[in-house]
Amino acid sequence: MINVSDLTSESARNKAIFRVEASEKVEMLHIRDKADVILARQRGRDIAQTIGFSLVDQTVIAYTISELALKLISSPEKGHMIIRPISLLKGDPANGIEVRLFDHFRGPSRVHLQWMENLTNDMEITHDQLRGTMVTFRKWILAPLHIKSPVCAAGEE
Repeated sequence: MINVSDLTSESARNKAIFRVEASEKVEMLHIRDKADVILARQRGRDIAQTIGFSLVDQTVIAYTISELALKLISSPEKGHMIIRPISLLKGDPANGIEVRLFDHFRGPSRVHLQWMENLTNDMEITHDQLRGTMVTFRKWILAPLHIKSPVCAAGEE
């Protein structure tokens, strides 16, 4: 495991929309074979459980990580994945998870993610001919909706 401060500079972290506390650990996993896919899936599920995701959301996160990682092992270039807990505001406990997949294939993008749109809350894909493709997805714990309305009898307003 590596710390966030090892990955980015102080100024880059301050510009980020989503915050990661310095005490939170970031998982960086190299994906080379099916054993690495299983490890990435399990680490993603563990982090989601630690954050407090429901069992259904943990399964969705693990499935999405597994499918993305399986796309990497089909070519000789392989890639790596970063999994980290995130929060919207600095100082708040983590209430989401971010997964970044780095596909080291330098040709046309091999990643097509229409299937992922319904499984995540936020998704980004960037492709560079020199660096390859980077896929980022985020999933948030959604608080239940509470509507406070006065109790009125029929006909009262």
